[in-house]
Amino acid sequence: MTEKFYGFALILTGICVLVFLLTLAFPGIIEPLLLVSSQVVDRPWTVLSHIFLHADFRHLYFNMFALALFGLILEKYIGSRNFLIVFFTAGLASSAADVFFYRATLGASGAVFGLLGCLAIVRPRQVVWVLGVPMYIIIAAAVWILLDLTGMFYPDNVAHAAHLFGMGAGMGFGLKLRGKYKEPEKPKRGEEVISDEELDEWERKHMMK
Repeated sequence: MTEKFYGFALILTGICVLVFLLTLAFPGIIEPLLLVSSQVVDRPWTVLSHIFLHADFRHLYFNMFALALFGLILEKYIGSRNFLIVFFTAGLASSAADVFFYRATLGASGAVFGLLGCLAIVRPRQVVWVLGVPMYIIIAAAVWILLDLTGMFYPDNVAHAAHLFGMGAGMGFGLKLRGKYKEPEKPKRGEEVISDEELDEWERKHMMK
């Protein structure tokens, strides 16, 4: 049975853009939604609310580009319900990393990396562009993991641990889903695929006396 598709990847993208515009107009709403490690017990909602915040237009653009593009691809493969589960599970996993490794964080990158990780397992031969080079997404995922592992030893303004935790959660969910949504096998060269209807019609014509 085909899973229902509602385009939640675009809806979440729109929500993040709307929240960003609201923070430009009303900067005061950022503080109560920001994930601050020392305050997470008193403000538990921030483990999710910070996902919809972004520091600047560049931060928003790259996260939303990946969410809309890879999110829609994954959502079409596994359905909207599973897509939302992966997105928010990866978001929570990345938040756990944020609490342990960083003082304060914001952004959807951990959840987005979860989508990438899930897609890498469900459709490993999906071709994507990374650093201007086309490659299978499973290889791209390995490159991203390597870059984030390297980034852990060279601190900057990027939450590398959140990316790793988010991708790990997404890959774990992808392993669970892969059997149900496995990639269809391509017919070998020279082989022709015959549908069940065509086979039944052939049997009626040639096999029945």
